[in-house]
Amino acid sequence: MSHLLEPITLGGSIPLRNRVCMGALTRNRCIDNSKPTEATVRYYAERAQDGVGLIVVEGTMISPHGAEWPHVPMLFDQSHVEAWKKVTDAVHRLGGKIFFQPWHAGRIQNDNMPMLKDSGYPVLAPSAIKARGGKYRTLPGLPGHTEKVVEIEDHGMILEQYRHSVKLAKEAGFDGVELLAQGGYLLHSYLCSHSNQRKDHYGGSVENRCRFPLEVLDAIINEWGPGAVGIKICPTDDYNDSMVSFRELSETYDYLIRQLVSRDLGYVNISRRGCDLGRSQDESWTPSPRPKGYELPEGYDPVKHFGPLIKFPGSKTKLMANHEYTVEEANQLVRDGQLDMVTFGRPFIHNPDVINRIRNGIPFAGNDRGGFVNYGPYKCPDENYNDWPHATI
Repeated sequence: MSHLLEPITLGGSIPLRNRVCMGALTRNRCIDNSKPTEATVRYYAERAQDGVGLIVVEGTMISPHGAEWPHVPMLFDQSHVEAWKKVTDAVHRLGGKIFFQPWHAGRIQNDNMPMLKDSGYPVLAPSAIKARGGKYRTLPGLPGHTEKVVEIEDHGMILEQYRHSVKLAKEAGFDGVELLAQGGYLLHSYLCSHSNQRKDHYGGSVENRCRFPLEVLDAIINEWGPGAVGIKICPTDDYNDSMVSFRELSETYDYLIRQLVSRDLGYVNISRRGCDLGRSQDESWTPSPRPKGYELPEGYDPVKHFGPLIKFPGSKTKLMANHEYTVEEANQLVRDGQLDMVTFGRPFIHNPDVINRIRNGIPFAGNDRGGFVNYGPYKCPDENYNDWPHATI
């Protein structure tokens, strides 16, 4: 798998040891005002020591009223800076690079969650439209996403929260920023016509629906420079009431991606969640058909569809992809020049030694512990977090 292990440079100034990225993985391990702990330091350090090219930390809330559930990390005050600095220092000592992922959940919340109630803020979204689905395990009756959604009036306030958080990320020692714009969360909900029904210049046309996510992106670029900024998108997403028609996703992402590349970003990370690809290795999985009006062309791959808009002669923006790639598939796509980097997600939970396994042809270990090992509960800080075995050669 030598092609995956070749070095690469992002933005002309961020050298990476290889083309493997550890994707953002929510682990619900942050306590004491949602700060990373010593167990968090050990978790990221172990994967940096293994030699991964780039680590993108778990989605981190930019404010207390953008939080979907307890124990996810935050970065909006100096106590968070000091806690994250321990993580970034540990990764850097081991030769790694680490990016920050700012997150605002938008309408994907429930107003009865204690953190949101304590903040005194409502659930904010582009339009006052409830998201379908959801299940809040820590609330009585396992309710879904809130009915009480308030349309955002002051975009400057949200923009400033993003700007403040990514500025603190620089103080905390991160090497760059990956903006989260998928999953049905705040920025993604602006892109989708069913969740964004505004009548002003933030809604309606494709250009208007892309306006606020691009304003946030430009604010981050102003703090970091374009080469140190990436963005994660998912045209085919079906998570958190984010599914759109093929016509809409084609029109929206054709425009959005051209705008992203024109800014000379370090990379665009495309997820292929929501289509039928990437599960062939799991024979027990049967894809659920998309509803009428939301069908995709047979064998559709958003990475191949939109990739040529990113990866072409003269482009400064790298193409990254993720969601259920096998090592063999990822290596071939890099070898053939179709991808620059590949993100692996869940394998990094159960395999602190992903790079070692790729280098030596050792299959990834799966989760043999069952239950909610990804998110908890757990009896001690390192349980199902820093106690996964390394492969023996």
